[in-house]
Amino acid sequence: MQVDGIKRAVVAVDLSIEHAKRCVHFASQLANATGCETIVLTVIKNSEIVDTEGRIDYLKLQKIEGEAKGVHEALVVNSNLFTFQNRIKSEFLKSDDIADSICEYCRNVDADLVIVGRRGLGFLKGVLLGSVSEKVLKNSPCSVTVVK
Repeated sequence: MQVDGIKRAVVAVDLSIEHAKRCVHFASQLANATGCETIVLTVIKNSEIVDTEGRIDYLKLQKIEGEAKGVHEALVVNSNLFTFQNRIKSEFLKSDDIADSICEYCRNVDADLVIVGRRGLGFLKGVLLGSVSEKVLKNSPCSVTVVK
């Protein structure tokens, strides 16, 4: 795979390991071909870390961040992304809107490409719940690769 002009790629993954593996595998092939910096990004939804009164529950946050760090480490090690030539970062954000946060993050780090997975919710669930990959595709400031 030869892709010129990609200096920084953001791989947006959730904690569903199978979908994340496919995205990071794609990113590892890209990074090995281009030497681009790779940022593995997970957005933690605020609703998952608040208590019944709407305040951040730091124990929940710590637990979810710990799980996310474990997933990131496993993904990087198992994907051959971790080589001496590749520059890798692992980032976590907290937000109410995952897709908007991914797009804003890409804008802030001047990403050339964002890689997202497609979970295949089906038409009805996709319409009712919205699709993160579809929103990123529509609103991203950079090129988008959707990995199926």
